[in-house]
Amino acid sequence: MRVVTRRFMFVAAAWACLLCSVGTGVADPRPERWVERCGGVYALCGYIDRATLEPRIDRKFEVGLPFSEGLAAVRSEGKFGYINSSAEMVIAPAFDLARGFRNGHAEVVLGDKAGIVDRTGKFLLSPNYARAIPFGAGAALVRPGKAVASDAYGLLRFTAQELFFQGEDSRYLLIDLPSGKILKDELAIKEFEFGTYVWAAQPGDKRYGLLAPDGTWKIEPRFETAGKLHGGRAIVCYGRPTGHKDQSAQHGLADATQCGAIDRDGQTILAPQQFRIHGYRNGFYLVTERQKVGVLDEAGRLLGGRLFDDASLPDYSGEVAKILVNGQWIGLNRAGDLVPDPEDGKVLAVCPSGIKFMHSGNRIQVVGADEKPTVSYLFDDMHMTCEFPVSVRYNGKWGFLKQDGKLLVDPPSFQSQFGFSGGFAGVKIDGKWGILDSSGLLALAPQFDEMQPDSGAYAVSKDARKFWIDASGREVSEPRRLEDRQSKLRCEPDGGQRVSRNSNGTLFWGIADAAGNIVVEPKYRAITCFRDGLVWVPFDERQEWCAIDRNERRRESVACIKNWPDSNVAHARAETMSDDPYESGVLWMRAELEYGLDLRGKPPRFVSQF
Repeated sequence: MRVVTRRFMFVAAAWACLLCSVGTGVADPRPERWVERCGGVYALCGYIDRATLEPRIDRKFEVGLPFSEGLAAVRSEGKFGYINSSAEMVIAPAFDLARGFRNGHAEVVLGDKAGIVDRTGKFLLSPNYARAIPFGAGAALVRPGKAVASDAYGLLRFTAQELFFQGEDSRYLLIDLPSGKILKDELAIKEFEFGTYVWAAQPGDKRYGLLAPDGTWKIEPRFETAGKLHGGRAIVCYGRPTGHKDQSAQHGLADATQCGAIDRDGQTILAPQQFRIHGYRNGFYLVTERQKVGVLDEAGRLLGGRLFDDASLPDYSGEVAKILVNGQWIGLNRAGDLVPDPEDGKVLAVCPSGIKFMHSGNRIQVVGADEKPTVSYLFDDMHMTCEFPVSVRYNGKWGFLKQDGKLLVDPPSFQSQFGFSGGFAGVKIDGKWGILDSSGLLALAPQFDEMQPDSGAYAVSKDARKFWIDASGREVSEPRRLEDRQSKLRCEPDGGQRVSRNSNGTLFWGIADAAGNIVVEPKYRAITCFRDGLVWVPFDERQEWCAIDRNERRRESVACIKNWPDSNVAHARAETMSDDPYESGVLWMRAELEYGLDLRGKPPRFVSQF
């Protein structure tokens, strides 16, 4: 069963590029290259320079969004405002959600309605819509209804791409901002580049055209599929024979017979081709037809004169694509010539001992400091580390490399393995598991049907009995898993941890910073870690979990929750510990915290809903 927090699912794509650092306010003429950095005991946000990692703005905001046109939306005390590159609040916090600026305009939300403000915070379009997207210099695309607000955890759905959280059937109106006149209505839209054009389809029409902010068509609707502008071009496909089906339809894609590309002005830069185009990079297009894959150049020429079993585009500076021919990867250059695999000879890792792992024919070659191979084998392409002995695989069999690049056991002969830890590794031979030591000798003969490393011991099964052993085979008690336990109490790496106080035999919980200083007194029956400046605690008088800020004031704008653990996962529910949902959630969280204190044998569980 996989348990994933809702917060992670929705925000991961938007925040994956962020790096950590504590900042100080320093002005910079190019704040658009800054990135948000959040952390500390209160999980507050500031900004660092993406290129140099130098701190630019202190971590003091509950949420920090990317800079655009010199301003960034930040949340302070529950409301969004805008700061400049000197961290000055130039638009006072007043909004429930906010987006970046485009042509001097930004979309904001008040309550459950979206509108548009200028750089002074003045409303150019009153907050009356579900969405209000600035379009060009003087227009807006608006959708009637209620705005997508944050969920009970302050989840910022606005931080993902423009149209990520809406269905294909959402309909927009095109409004002229100065006059308020509706130029077009009932439009289905897809992002192209909101500063110039947008993909739009008229009512009842499944074909997309390129719409200008004044309501005119740069390209009349005729495309079955149309892509977002990327790398100065957008992929477009059209022409679908009635009743014709192929593999693209099985994957929910339009069954187009011709695809091409246009530039940001709507001009054709790649004439319609017979292939489906899946991507473009550095002068190469990746195309498919009937389960075969090929590469086109800028002019639409099929490189190599044919399609292949598979293909991949080069990186953004690469000059050679890769193709799969008869099970082998080779290169394909701009002239259409077959050349060596561009990955060949690429150094994947260099170890302190001088050992190098190098790419060779879609496999890995190990060479020594003298640049000569240390073994004759080319191992399967897999993640390699310099923590020796390191696991390698050859022809379906496993082995281990020593620090000198030689094999611990030659040739690789294990059916399966668990990597070395504490000088020992689990290995499978003839269907049974045993233990190998770091000299290559069997410390414990293969005899177990199952084996799993477990906190310095091994969970094994033999003759239908499950138990734990140490590396010598001596039966031991189930491990205490202290590291796993302690992780239940820790917050972010620099965010401190949850701490307890015993009062008349009852544990109460609070939070301490990384230095051990108490920042939230242990007086709550349970507590979460801080996130975006808020922490969740149960209120018995309300029979609900509510968010409080770092001053322990309840955040009125954030809805309270009946059962926090059960509400904080997807595709699963927290183990039931009481018939009352509120009490069940409190008991579940207390069980997790008590497990962290080594007061409980096992942690509470999540139960799959499938």
